[in-house]
Amino acid sequence: MVTIDIGLDDIKTFKFWRAVLAEGLGCMFFLLCVTCVALSWGNAPDNTSANNVEIGIGIGLSIASIAQAFGHVSGGHLNPAVTFAMMLSLKISVVKGLLYIAAQLVGGIVGSALTYACTPKKYRDNLGVTAPGPEVTAGQGFGLELLFTFLLVFTVFSITDPKKKVEPYGTTLGIGVVIWVAHVCLIPFTGCGINPTRSFGPAVVMDSWRDHWIYWVGPLLGGALAALFYHMLFFVEEEEKPQVKYVRDAPNSATNKSEENNV
Repeated sequence: MVTIDIGLDDIKTFKFWRAVLAEGLGCMFFLLCVTCVALSWGNAPDNTSANNVEIGIGIGLSIASIAQAFGHVSGGHLNPAVTFAMMLSLKISVVKGLLYIAAQLVGGIVGSALTYACTPKKYRDNLGVTAPGPEVTAGQGFGLELLFTFLLVFTVFSITDPKKKVEPYGTTLGIGVVIWVAHVCLIPFTGCGINPTRSFGPAVVMDSWRDHWIYWVGPLLGGALAALFYHMLFFVEEEEKPQVKYVRDAPNSATNKSEENNV
């Protein structure tokens, strides 16, 4: 019988609120990094500060570093799609999951606002606001956001599976590499969300909401499908323990040896 943990009792503990705070601070620093690396600084001719590979490296390594810093406290979700998938997998309680998401969103807004406040006015272009690229339809963007979030969340489940015994830094770095790959592929298409907080923070600060729904529905659905596929089909199987056969000595063998030694 499956039991759903609402988690109301956990609210009374310091450990619970420390974890919620960790998710908020983690997302604040993550969006600070994301929005900084996305600034164009008026560069010509393409008006970008870095190419897709460089932006992907900056964002991928930032999430790996921040997850390493806060992961021992909260699990280092830093993404509502990951948290939603963890809730569906019953790995965290409903209350904790909802408060994680709230903290992530607030942290994302604060991180984006800090970049905005610290950037000279003429360079505050879009803070990395996500929107479908030229001639990319909302449907195409939705599909890509779903698929690449599926890849991310599936990797999170696989690499954090305790049966695989991956070292902590290998876990966070592996997730960072997947995020890097996703950005290299998706930036021309959607700007690469794969994380509602990453899209929501800049959208609030810049008041830019074009096709914003795809950066929520796509990642949340992709994360849910990843949780389902991993736990139903692609989980790590238990290794079969080798059967140990005990060979009993022949009857009276110990007595016979003792008698031989006494001769």
